Amino acid sequence: MEARQLRPVYDALDRSDLTLAQRECNRLLRMHPNHYGARALKTFVLAKSGETAEATALGQSLLDTPAALANSHVQQGLSLAYRVLGRPTDEIAVYTAALATAPGSEALHGKIFMAAARNGLFKEQHLAAVELTKRFKDAKYVWWLVVSLLLQAKAGGDAATGRVQMALAERLAEKALEGGQLTTLEELRIYLDVLDAQDKHGDMLRVLGADANLAAMVRRDPDLVTKRIGLLLRTGAHAAAVNAAVEALDARDNWADYVHYIDALLKQPADCPDREPQAAAVCANLDRWAALPGRARGAMLAHVALAVGLPGSAAAGSAERWIWAYVDAFQHKAICYPDIMQFIVRHVREAADESARAAVLARHEEQLGPRLDAARTARAAAGRGEDAAQRWLSMEKIRYLLQALRGETDPAAWAAGVERLVVFGLESKEA
Repeated sequence: MEARQLRPVYDALDRSDLTLAQRECNRLLRMHPNHYGARALKTFVLAKSGETAEATALGQSLLDTPAALANSHVQQGLSLAYRVLGRPTDEIAVYTAALATAPGSEALHGKIFMAAARNGLFKEQHLAAVELTKRFKDAKYVWWLVVSLLLQAKAGGDAATGRVQMALAERLAEKALEGGQLTTLEELRIYLDVLDAQDKHGDMLRVLGADANLAAMVRRDPDLVTKRIGLLLRTGAHAAAVNAAVEALDARDNWADYVHYIDALLKQPADCPDREPQAAAVCANLDRWAALPGRARGAMLAHVALAVGLPGSAAAGSAERWIWAYVDAFQHKAICYPDIMQFIVRHVREAADESARAAVLARHEEQLGPRLDAARTARAAAGRGEDAAQRWLSMEKIRYLLQALRGETDPAAWAAGVERLVVFGLESKEA
């Protein structure tokens, strides 16, 4: 009966028609002055309409009426209103008062937890999680308790208390793992967060491979595959990290895995006798992946990163050559400049001294010159579309980057030549 009476209000709210929603609430209240659901939804409408004082007064009148708070429409309406008004403690008070009439309601205890979590009230969230764990024998509530402890510890405050909370969260999570109650990706990520917050990277690796089910879960999740490779690097297991990265990159194209793969080599000591043979092996894999359909971008950019990171390596090759090979392959794409900018900057700035930096910069300017001229002078009908405009734009961006690296940041220097690019774009419908 009540749901049918309130349907026009909900329909108006679904259409974001606050005027109609308030009119429907008022119509119901004229017929039924003590219609709790209509009063609660009107509180929400007033809050959304900016009528803060009136919404607060009407909401308080319902909070002061215990019988009203047992009504699910009242709970929903007031909860929404207090979110709009920015009064999280009142939102929690709605559900707490409702528990007086239904102390065994699992749903109400859950709503208190969620309201506290949504508003960053970590102490209240923890108390709600404790109640849920004590009252209801559902394994998921152990993880809610772990989350509440983790968030409290991360929120700051007393450092000693935070360490105790984190240790308790870890014990609860480890007990759940031992009891076969770590069964979802969300639960696994919670446990990893607890360990990561304590810099327990070795334990994170242990958990990721704790049993066959967890290992299979990790293999199916790209983010966890990448996390595991990163953890192997952080714990000094470079050979294992390389093998894991190759396995991951054989299966899929993921820039984070390329970064780990290159880092595994770059983080070895400069005098490592196997560094050059390993660089050759990395390059061979990069060439192999670049030849696969749709994979040239990541593999070529990884080769740029390797060449910039290993100056002088015969296996890695010239950073300058790889940078401009990448530009030639992708200058017609909007991603070209964002991809390559950081490597041009590193290549220039990481040169040995000022003289070397000037020489590197000059070589990049020599590479840019003919490419920029070609982009500016392209006039063939087939070349006046979007790709031609993007090539030109990529070259102009690189030109300005090199000017900035040289210290020439006068806007007039950037503007030179750009007017022709704008005209080119305006005259070309495709561009």
